Parts: sequence; C-alpha cells; structure tokens
Amino acid sequence: MIGQESEANFQTMLLAAKNNDLSVVSCQDAKGRTFEVLCILANNKEGEYAYLPFGLMINPHLYSLVNKISPPQQLKGEWLWDDD
Repeated sequence: MIGQESEANFQTMLLAAKNNDLSVVSCQDAKGRTFEVLCILANNKEGEYAYLPFGLMINPHLYSLVNKISPPQQLKGEWLWDDD
C-alpha cells in the first residue's frame, strides 16, 4: 500500500525505536513557529549525540492540512479524521 522508500523509512524508524535511538526534538523555523521533529539518534566521532531528522510530527496548527487529504480507496478500516 505504501512505496518502497516509505516502507524502508518506516522499518528504520521501528528499529530505532526498538533500540531506544528515537527522539522527538522541539524546533523553530525561520518565522519562529514551533514544531516537533522525529529524529534518529546516533553517536558522532566524538561520542556525542548526533540527530538525524527523520520526519515532522503533526501538531494542532497543522490539523487543517489533514482534512485536505483523503485515504486511498483500498484502505481497510476507518479513517478517523473528519471530512468537514
């Protein structure tokens, strides 16, 4: 149902979570808006944390965008976002 790249990214995220190498980091863009970034943690050459940005978390100011997307017709189950 999803593309190979998305499937690979999802599997990477699951592995990072299983290894406790997943973090959510609160960030700001150039306009000062706050959002959360899903990151995979690694260690750099100095043994310090290195954060690999992986995805954006949806937070309240993005909910209006969610209502503008539709699930694929072959999706099994219920789409929980309102269509209004």
